[in-house]
Amino acid sequence: MRKFVGVLCAAAMLLPVGIMATTAGAAAAKPSCKTLTGQASFSPALPALSSKLTTKPTITIKGAKLSGCAGGGVTGGTVNSTLKFGIANNCKSLLAGATTNTTGTVTVTWNTKKTSTAAKVTLKGVTGKPTSQTVSGKITAGLFVGSTISVTTMFTPLKGGCTTAGLALVSFKNVTPLTVK
Repeated sequence: MRKFVGVLCAAAMLLPVGIMATTAGAAAAKPSCKTLTGQASFSPALPALSSKLTTKPTITIKGAKLSGCAGGGVTGGTVNSTLKFGIANNCKSLLAGATTNTTGTVTVTWNTKKTSTAAKVTLKGVTGKPTSQTVSGKITAGLFVGSTISVTTMFTPLKGGCTTAGLALVSFKNVTPLTVK
């Protein structure tokens, strides 16, 4: 009996150590990724600078490349997203920093073939930087569920977007690491 009580006490003393190790490991197990690059299409195109028309485009991202990830057992992946403007805009208002109330879904397919989906992501302009946005939202399904995914990106219009034509296609890259916290 005395031996059993001794083993039980030893096990009880180790339990908090195991919980602390698991908690510390879980906190460190979320990725931060150095590089995100890709293209986004706007449909319909956001009207050019000279236009007074406005529209609420859908932004589609397919196969954006994510690399340089550390943490969570992942090293990279691809990003797909569909976002919708909530307020009609054009290039002039967008570049002036107008609010767009853009929301949507972002799905990351990690190099491990597991996915993380954030279903209520917001895209907000960065004050004083009209071609930069912060994208953030809570992961609602898959790997890292309950965590927040966040990144600030900068875009470059392609094919005369905003100047000689409506904004239909942009290339983008991150200016802050993509993090999962």
